[in-house]
Parts: sequence; structure tokens; C-alpha cells
Amino acid sequence: MDCVVTLAGHSPTLADIVRETTLPRATVHAIVSELADLGWLRRHDDLTLAVGPAFLATARTAIGDDPLATAARPALERLVAETGAVAFLARRVDTDTITVVEYCSPAGSGRPATEGWAEPGRPISLQPPICREFVAWSDAAVRDAWIDRALEPERDRLRAVLAEVRRRGYSIERITDDHRSVIGALTGLETVPADLRDRVRTLLGELSAIDYLAPELTDDADVGAVTVGAPITDDHGRVVGSIVACPHTTMPGRELKQWGEKTARAARHASV
Repeated sequence: MDCVVTLAGHSPTLADIVRETTLPRATVHAIVSELADLGWLRRHDDLTLAVGPAFLATARTAIGDDPLATAARPALERLVAETGAVAFLARRVDTDTITVVEYCSPAGSGRPATEGWAEPGRPISLQPPICREFVAWSDAAVRDAWIDRALEPERDRLRAVLAEVRRRGYSIERITDDHRSVIGALTGLETVPADLRDRVRTLLGELSAIDYLAPELTDDADVGAVTVGAPITDDHGRVVGSIVACPHTTMPGRELKQWGEKTARAARHASV
């Protein structure tokens, strides 16, 4: 716990923690590794450490005070009742990370296949092309920086998709089982060499068709969606979370638009 307390006000390195706690370096390394595996700590590329989403979720549960979850839960439950499908709440942890807070399921149903890569408390990097509803309403510089992290062949598509997400109010993830596995791998690659991350992103791009543009989402088109996500905003209009519905099926385009409208309405009701 000393390691977590040391992180509370800043983002130290392993050496900083050794110095501040006076514990042996090997002991600190072992503790940090275990806490990182549990999601209580996060490692950054610059070797600094930060409090992780699992620790924050545990702390909020312990003190019983999570304004986002409290505000979103009734809207989440209404969305599940309207659609008959699982939905979940995600929150922004920091500039580059989100995490799933909780799932809501219809009576007698299981959780969606997304849970393998979107488990509650697990950090998910805001790497293109995923988590678009967290990026689409950012200012132009933030959007451009996010797009620039994508592979060159994806960038024009991503620019068009972000504009479409802003226009209609929600993002659509249309992925295969193989694609889902790649996303799961992508969220855990922060500590591996950049060339390996680029190879995985290449595979992700090859497997994916990123979202839908308006001409692709006509009323009579046969379309599929694993998730539909809409942003939750705070009083300043900043995206602090999202409500994500999980249809996980194909349907006519008009029906998918209805899913999107219901999800966006739920997110508006959950805004804090």
C-alpha cells in the first residue's frame, strides 16, 4: 500500500518509490509488478507510474461515492429494459485511458463477449480506432493527435468517422471475434516495443472496417454491431464516460439507428 500512497500526488518512477519508501529495490519492483497486474498501478512509456483504474474503482466502492455510476445507473437500466440486451458504463481515467465501471444485464442473460477485453477495472488505452466516442468531441488538436497515432491508411477514414460520430451522437463497433482478440491485445501493449505495437495495429487495421459512414448506414442496409457507444458529458461539456449498448448482431440499418438513438438518449440522461 505504501507504493500506492506514494503515487497519490504525482507520477514517480520506480527509483522515486525506492527512495521515498526506503524499501529494497527488489521488493519495490515485486510490489509494483503485482499491483500493475491487478490494475492498481499503471506503467507509462516514460517509466513513470500512476494510480490505476482498479484501485480507483475499489476506493469508490469502499467509500460508496461514485457520482458517475450513481447518475448513470438508472439510464443504464432503462436502456437494458428497452433493448433487452446488455449495456455497460465506461469512464475516462485520464487523457489516454478509459475503463469499464459496471455492466447491466437483462434478467437471465449473460454478459457480452466484449467482457473478455473490457472487464471492469481493466485499463483500455484510447488507441485508434477504438473508443471513438471519447475522442470525437475533443478539440481539433486532440482529435488530430489521436488520428496521427493510427496507421497512415486509416487516417482519412478516421477523420470522416469522427465527424460522423459527432453528427449522429454515437459510435458503432462492427467487429469479428478475431478483431476482438486483437483489441484485447492492443490494450495491453503499452510496455512492449513500439515496433511490436505497430505490427499489432497493422493487423487490427487489416481486420477492421471502422464504424459506419452515412452512405453505409442506409435504412435497408444489412449491418452489424457488437457495441454502440454514446458520450456522457460533465457540466463543461467534456466527455467523462460513455454508455455502451451491446446488440452483438446484424439488423437493418434503420434498427441500428434506433439502437444508437436510445443509447445517446441514455447517455444524455446520465450526464453529470
